[in-house]
Amino acid sequence: MKFDILIAGVGGQGVVLSSRLLATAAIDAGYHVATAETIGMAQREGSVTSHIRIGDEVCGSLIPAGNADLIIGLEPAEAARNIHFLSKDGSIIVNEHAVIPSASANNATYIPEQVIGFLKESCPDTISVDFTQLAKDAGTYRAANVAMLAAAAGAELLPFASEELWNVLEKMVPEKYREVNRRAFDMSLERVSDIRRV
Repeated sequence: MKFDILIAGVGGQGVVLSSRLLATAAIDAGYHVATAETIGMAQREGSVTSHIRIGDEVCGSLIPAGNADLIIGLEPAEAARNIHFLSKDGSIIVNEHAVIPSASANNATYIPEQVIGFLKESCPDTISVDFTQLAKDAGTYRAANVAMLAAAAGAELLPFASEELWNVLEKMVPEKYREVNRRAFDMSLERVSDIRRV
């Protein structure tokens, strides 16, 4: 078994924490895991990507272009920037909430809806939700990354079940934030279930 996940976002969105959660869940499920991060700028809102390679056939910690089974885009432009990593049968989970500096460095107009349209045209199996708003509704926008991981599990895009992922989250999230993260997690599972039913 081999399964490659790329998480793309900007500093401050929890890209590295998300990759650790996924890697730990995969290890707990009995898989071999290799991870790597690429951090464009060591500050908030700089590009950050994390590679998680799961399985016995993993060779190297960076995913080669065209090999990612799943891209989790915490920010739309960052997902689009990394789409060359996606395999032809891959899937995308993308947050509709944009971080404007992400794409405005070249002074281009950033229209998130156009970027999400491009992602959906490029990958028919794209799930897009405003996970930041969903997390706010749960109690804190900071739980958006947890909501996105839950969406990936709920859509059955991960090689382990949602409860296995929550078991890791429960151990790694400080107790005072656990309840709000559980709310975001459950709300995201429900949202994805509704999307998949349509």
